[in-house]
Amino acid sequence: MPTTAFPPRSPCAPSSLATPSEGLLHRAPLEAWRQECLAQLAALKAATPVTPLRELALCGPGEARVLIKDERAHASGSLKHRLAMALFEQALKQGWLSPGRPVIDASSGSTAVSEAWLARRLGLEFIAVVPKGTACDKLKAIRDEGGRVVEIENAVHLCQSAQALAEDSGGHFLNQFQHAATASDWQSETSLPGECLAQIAERELPELEAVFLGAGTGGSAATFARHLRHKGLLRHSGPLHHTGPFHHSGPLHHRGHGARVIGVDPEHSVYHACWQHHHTHGTRMTSLPAPQAPNPIEGIGRPCVLEAFDPAHFDDYRRIADARSQAAALWLAEHAGLAVGPSTGTAFAGLLETLELKHARGEALTGSWLLLACDHASRYASTLGDPVWRAEHQSRLAPHRAWIERLTA
Repeated sequence: MPTTAFPPRSPCAPSSLATPSEGLLHRAPLEAWRQECLAQLAALKAATPVTPLRELALCGPGEARVLIKDERAHASGSLKHRLAMALFEQALKQGWLSPGRPVIDASSGSTAVSEAWLARRLGLEFIAVVPKGTACDKLKAIRDEGGRVVEIENAVHLCQSAQALAEDSGGHFLNQFQHAATASDWQSETSLPGECLAQIAERELPELEAVFLGAGTGGSAATFARHLRHKGLLRHSGPLHHTGPFHHSGPLHHRGHGARVIGVDPEHSVYHACWQHHHTHGTRMTSLPAPQAPNPIEGIGRPCVLEAFDPAHFDDYRRIADARSQAAALWLAEHAGLAVGPSTGTAFAGLLETLELKHARGEALTGSWLLLACDHASRYASTLGDPVWRAEHQSRLAPHRAWIERLTA
C-alpha cells in the first residue's frame, strides 16, 4: 500500500492523570462539535428530494410493470448518498469522529464519492482506499469532492488496509462493509423501500412483486428485507433452484402474497456461492475460493464474503454474465434514456431473465418489478461511454443485446 504522510497524533494523557476539569473542558467542545455536525446532517437530509420512480415502456413483459428508482438524482450522484449519510450519522452518534482527524473508508468508488461529498460539507478530511483498476472517472469524482485516494493491489485486503491507515493516522475507518446493514433507518417511511412503496401506491401501480438488487455490502438488501418484513409484505416461499451459473430450473410460482428480494451477482464474485451454500445447508459460508479474475462490474460483487452481507435477506440469487450486464446498461441508455452504470445493467438483466422464465412456464406476468438506477454512466466514460471500448467489445456484447431486444420488443 502506498505510504501516506499524516500529521502526528495529538498526545492524550491517560484518564488517570487528567484532572476532572481538564476532562470536562476537552469533552464539552468535542460534544458541541458533534452536535453541530449532526444538525448539519439533519439539514442536508431535510433538503434531499425524493428520487424519481420511472417506468420502462416495454412490450415484452406482458402486464408486468418494470420500475426503476432513479438514485442518480442524489446530490452526490448515486444510491450510496443514503449510505454515506447513515454511516456518518452513526459514527457521530457513537463518538467515533473527531475534528481534525481523517475519515477513511474502503470503497470501489461510488460510496467513496458520496462520503467525500459529505465529509467536505462537514469540514472533514476524507481518504478512500480503493482497489487498483477502479474506474478513473470515479477516482476523479472522489478527488473533485476534496477526497484523497489510496490504491491497493489486492481487493481482498481492502478493509485491512483501510483499518491500518486509520490506526496510523489517528482517524476513523467507517467500514461500510461492517456497518451498512445496521446504520440505515430501515423502518422509516423515508427510507429507500419506504419511498418506493409510497410512490407505487400514489401512482396506483400494482403491488410490488420483486426487487432486484446487486450486493456490494448487502446494506440495500438488508434495508429492503427488513422494511418489507416490518410491513408484512415479504414473501416467504423459498428460492428458485439453479441448474447452471446463469439459469434456473425450479418453479417460479409461489404460494402467498408479497414481494421477493432477488439478488444479482457478477461472474467474478463469491456472493452467489455464499447464497447457494446458505440455501442448501442453512449456514453462512465465508471460506469460499476467490474468483479467478477481477470483477468489471464495479459497485457490486466481492472476492470475499464481507460482514454486512447476509444471504438470508435474499429469496433468490442470480448470477449474471458480465457481458449481459454491460449490454443491459447500454440498452437502458440507448432505448430508455437512462445513462446508468453496469451494476444497474446487472439488475435489469436479472429481472428480464426472471420474466423470461416465468413466460416460458406459462405463468402470468403481473405486478410491479423494481430495480435501482444506482449511479450514472458518466462514471464509466472510459469503458461503457467510450466508443473505442464499445467497438472492441461489440462481438462479446452483441448476443446479449439481441436477447434484450427480443424480450423487450
